[in-house]
Amino acid sequence: MKIRLYATAKLASGLVYELSKEQGNYLGNVLRCREGEELFLFNPQDGEFSASYKSKKEVLVGQQTAIAQNELPLILLFAPVKFGKIDLLAQKATELGATVLQPIHTQHTHISRINYDRLKSNAIEAAEQTGRITVPEVKEVVSLEKLIANWDSNIKIIFCDDSLEAKPIGEVLKNLPKANYAILIGPEGGFSEAETAMLKKKDFIIPVTMGKRLLRAETAALAALAAFQAIAGDWREGC
Repeated sequence: MKIRLYATAKLASGLVYELSKEQGNYLGNVLRCREGEELFLFNPQDGEFSASYKSKKEVLVGQQTAIAQNELPLILLFAPVKFGKIDLLAQKATELGATVLQPIHTQHTHISRINYDRLKSNAIEAAEQTGRITVPEVKEVVSLEKLIANWDSNIKIIFCDDSLEAKPIGEVLKNLPKANYAILIGPEGGFSEAETAMLKKKDFIIPVTMGKRLLRAETAALAALAAFQAIAGDWREGC
């Protein structure tokens, strides 16, 4: 198993990297690493480096094994779901290439508390396990109205509309112009009529339907991310 850890400090060959208490416990007590055992450190700024385990407190940074990457922005806008499900959403969205996780509050949102540290930890763990060098940015919750009012119209929003009035997501994704994109998923129970009407008035919002089956919010989010990557994203390039 390739051991990878997200590094919070600068990485360069020859540096001694100080492990956090959690990282030291994971390597020393959970994985029972021995002195000299190989592992890998990474961060979005410096890329990935091999490293040699010294103790629960530090590792020696070796050679660079992957350079820092510029990823195409793919923002996930989602209404928070219940504890456990939101952890899964953060993990899988990271695996699927989301670059920003933006919780939103809607008229039908019932979850009021979000553990941001836990979300970030889930995203980091998923990046470590999947070979990803970047980690999604986790932003604080914002109301849907405020988000749309302050939105950069150069970033197109793929609005997953459950009214079945929009074109199928596959058809829309095949004909997308080159741009930066976000995917918008509503809460359990969907968007209100007023919210849906407001969204459909915006030129930068592209409504799509995901079929006649009613999907849970977290399922819809992951399905939309997978569809985007397969049809319009980096899966087409075999990345």
